[in-house]
Order: sequence, then structure tokens, then C-alpha cells
Amino acid sequence: MLARTPADERHDMPRSADDALTFVATLPAVATAVGAELRDFAAERLKAHGERIRAWSRVNSPLEFIEVELRFAAETMGAYADEAMHLHEVAEAAAEAALPDKRT
Repeated sequence: MLARTPADERHDMPRSADDALTFVATLPAVATAVGAELRDFAAERLKAHGERIRAWSRVNSPLEFIEVELRFAAETMGAYADEAMHLHEVAEAAAEAALPDKRT
């Protein structure tokens, strides 16, 4: 099986017991932040689907229908790619905010 990231570059797994405890401690904050973002994204996608259906009402030919569908597909792929990057940033920010202050 092919992996996108080599095993030695993966940063998603804790490396020690302290890392594991920190990882578990940040999970609620990360899940809350990511969940809120996903709900916002779902609302945006529902709106996009509504616009798509409205565009169908203006279609006068099979070629126009194909154009509407291709435009929707391209915009959707871009939206999902942007959202994936944004969710990563949100998760990192939430995890950092949930970490206890390490200055001693």
C-alpha cells in the first residue's frame, strides 16, 4: 500500500507517555473547534447545492446543463480542498490553545 507521507515524517502519533497525555488532553478542544467549522462548512455546501438547483431552472440545453455541473464540480473540489487545509489550521490552533502553559 502506498502512503502519502513517509513513516518517519508522520507527526500524528504521540511519541511518549507525556505526548499521549497531552494529545488526549487536547482532544475535546480540537473536536469542539473542528465540529463547529464542519457545521459551518455543511451550511455553505447546502447553500451551494441550492444555487446549483436554481441554476438548473435556467438551463435551456444539454450543453448548458453540462456547463452548470462542471462548474459546480470544480467549485466543490476547490471548496473541499480549502476546507481541509482550514480544518488542519483550526485543529492546530485549538490544540495549542488547549495546551497548558509550559513556561516554568
